[in-house]
Amino acid sequence: MTLMHLTQLSAAIEAAVATHLNELGRTSGLLPLTWYVAPSVTDDTDMEAVLSIEGQAGTHLPHHPGWVVDQWGRALGLHPVRTPAPGIHAVEGLLEPLPGEYRFEVRVWGVIDQAGLYAHRSH
Repeated sequence: MTLMHLTQLSAAIEAAVATHLNELGRTSGLLPLTWYVAPSVTDDTDMEAVLSIEGQAGTHLPHHPGWVVDQWGRALGLHPVRTPAPGIHAVEGLLEPLPGEYRFEVRVWGVIDQAGLYAHRSH
């Protein structure tokens, strides 16, 4: 038996998360996002399992990315956040299905002003 490379494991987890979240979203009338498993930003002193996931509303969707972000935010109970770059709209939150056992950090974002974002990046 050979060990699975960590990159393969990471890709498999990310694909499973994306498939299941988009299927759950579809049943609630939400448009699909591009999902990533992200590094946790929470200081987990209680040693609870934390999974950080990030969803991106792409410009290929039939609705404005800001609207898509807000729809997912309402469905998941996330709150708006200030982003470090102009032109990005984001919501995030901490979901705890079983408090004290595990939790999910969720952030959903989309580019709502490409000109503003690229102007910021060029400075």
